[in-house]
Amino acid sequence: MNATFNLKRFFLLEQYKKQETGRHLLWSTGIVLGICLLCMMYDINKGSSYYIEHTQGLSLGRYVLWFLCIAPGLLEINITKQTSTLYLLLPASAFEKFLHLWMKYLVILPFFCILLIIVIKGVFILSGIDYLQHFSSRIEFYMMQKDQMLAYSLLQGTFFLGCIAFKRQKLINSFIVLCSCFILFFGVIFLSMALWEPADSHGYWVANIAYPIYNFPISSTSEAIIAFCNYGTPVLFSIGIWISSYFLFKEKQL
Repeated sequence: MNATFNLKRFFLLEQYKKQETGRHLLWSTGIVLGICLLCMMYDINKGSSYYIEHTQGLSLGRYVLWFLCIAPGLLEINITKQTSTLYLLLPASAFEKFLHLWMKYLVILPFFCILLIIVIKGVFILSGIDYLQHFSSRIEFYMMQKDQMLAYSLLQGTFFLGCIAFKRQKLINSFIVLCSCFILFFGVIFLSMALWEPADSHGYWVANIAYPIYNFPISSTSEAIIAFCNYGTPVLFSIGIWISSYFLFKEKQL
């Protein structure tokens, strides 16, 4: 291609891909409705306790967020000789094809799922049924907690990268990579604690965490570093995954 990005060419690519995008949105609708139905069935299975505050409506947004994280590995078709040849011959640059994937899974699909949850919430409120009104009142759109941002970033980034890296069984292979990352991550943490955490009189290093002598205020610089790790690390990790995915995608187009 003569140019990395051409707006007219990108619109033609989106027009060519609109049927595929429509199918993905339709499947996403079925999955979100299925998640909602499972949450309601769980509440109903508990009997009269579904009238209490802790209804599964609180978790609906979180479950939908998990689906959005694994959506690239779940919805994208496997690359075969037939599909790969046709895809490579499309008159669009690698950046435009990558931007199509990025917009679909990072912009269009999340916006569509949020809109769908709003519609479900409105329908339940107007239904006049006590349980449905109670369920809808507990649906929240604050889906991501700050202490879970890194885990969600790792989940989304792994499946987004796996969508491009693997030709077959994207979901399974991405899940294996994710589990390997978690095992390595926690292995490093426990190894570091075992090597550098001082042991108490009984030899248990975990017990030292609750000892008053190890509880002391930290400096403002340390607080700033911790805040950056909590909020900056997921952002940098996600951006790094997108950049790595693009160069991998571009390499596979050659």
